Amino acid sequence: MSNKNFDEIIEKIKNKKSNDEAKEYLMNSLNSDQSKKLNELLSDKDALKSFLSSPKAQELLKRFTGDKNG
Repeated sequence: MSNKNFDEIIEKIKNKKSNDEAKEYLMNSLNSDQSKKLNELLSDKDALKSFLSSPKAQELLKRFTGDKNG
């Protein structure tokens, strides 16, 4: 997935009216393997905690929130 496509997905998710709409859009944007991996991550509290503390996840969260400074 290119950065341009990723940025488009982020913007569309941010514009959804509910978390359920955002999740549905995201899941439909992923291929079946990516969707399966995301569901596995979301269902494992320890794995999710570890992922969210990673530098890549922090960068992703910054992109979702529009934080350009840190």
